[in-house]
Formats: sequence, C-alpha cells, structure tokens
Amino acid sequence: MTGKHPIEELFTYRLHVLKKQTDRTMNEAFASALALSLTEARLLISVGAFGPISVSDLGRASNLDRSQASRATDVLERRGLLEKTTNAADARGVLIKLTAQGRNTYRRASAISKSGNEAILGVLSAHEREVLHAALAKLVEQGGAQD
Repeated sequence: MTGKHPIEELFTYRLHVLKKQTDRTMNEAFASALALSLTEARLLISVGAFGPISVSDLGRASNLDRSQASRATDVLERRGLLEKTTNAADARGVLIKLTAQGRNTYRRASAISKSGNEAILGVLSAHEREVLHAALAKLVEQGGAQD
C-alpha cells in the first residue's frame, strides 16, 4: 500500500493508534518491573493518588468500568497490595486502600509511569508539550461538559 488513507488523517484514528502504542509500552514496563498488568498498575496508581476510595469511584478515577475495577482490585488484594475496609460514611460499602507493600509498589509504579510518559513525550519540544497539554485539557474539559 502506498500513500495515506483518509482514515489515517482522522484525529480519532490517530488518537486510537497512539493509545494502543502507549498502552503496549506501559504494559510491558509494568509487567517486567512489577509483574502487574496495565489495568492493575493504573488501578494501584489511582488508589495511591486518591487515597481510600470506593470501587465505583475507583473505576471512574482509573477510567475502568466497575467490573474491571472490581476484578483488578481482587487481584491486587490477593497479592497483598490493596485492602478493603468498611466505609464509615456508608456501612454497606467498602473503601479500597494501599497496604504497606502496596505503598512501596505504588511508588515504583508511579516512577515507571512518569518515566514512560517522559519517554513518549521526549520527541516533542518544551513548547510542543505545552501546546499538547493545553489542547488535551481543553478537549477533556469539553468532553466532560457533554456528559
């Protein structure tokens, strides 16, 4: 095949390709360093960033549906990285929080995430990064306004 196809010029297509590329890169990094899948690492990082959190809120914070968040939480709990506690505000619910081992793994996962992001963005100049961050923030804010 030669030349570009119209679909390759679409923003959504390019964004999807970029997402697949970055997901693959980050999944490999988390798997090799921490034996965690990308989903598990994102969930762990979200718990570390947002503190004790319900499974529903955790799903929203980590951009996972409730069943994905629940499954990954169970895996991380079995591995001793997360624990469930009673939610004082809602006795029927539970809160997810990091264990001591989870806090250590969270620090490592955060460093891997930051390093991966730096590598991905490394091809951009400082100005291009600023423009990209501003444009993405605007698009995300607009998308949130439509919900």
